[in-house]
Amino acid sequence: MPYRDQATVESWVTEFILRQQGIYPDVAVLEQNYVAGPDSGLVVVSLRTASTVTYIQPVVDAGIPRWVVTFEPRSESFDLDAVGVAKLSADLLTLSELCAHLQRKTDEARAALA
Repeated sequence: MPYRDQATVESWVTEFILRQQGIYPDVAVLEQNYVAGPDSGLVVVSLRTASTVTYIQPVVDAGIPRWVVTFEPRSESFDLDAVGVAKLSADLLTLSELCAHLQRKTDEARAALA
């Protein structure tokens, strides 16, 4: 698994954001578990219309590194009108595209090491 420290993941996220057009959710890269290493670089995404804690993190499944999106549980429900749902939908699409971008970058880094 390639080394993905906070700086590397930040560069991947910045590359993604620079290619985007329009409004997108706030994205921050944090050190996961506050320890630099192969599983660092937690990507926190703030959705515009939902306060659900959402993040993308690297995991290893069957020996293969992959990025997954985690939605933490909510303690209460929330209501959205049509405009709010459209914004949430756009944020989720961006979240999906960012997750796919991080996976591509990881796959490219692994291929370069092979």
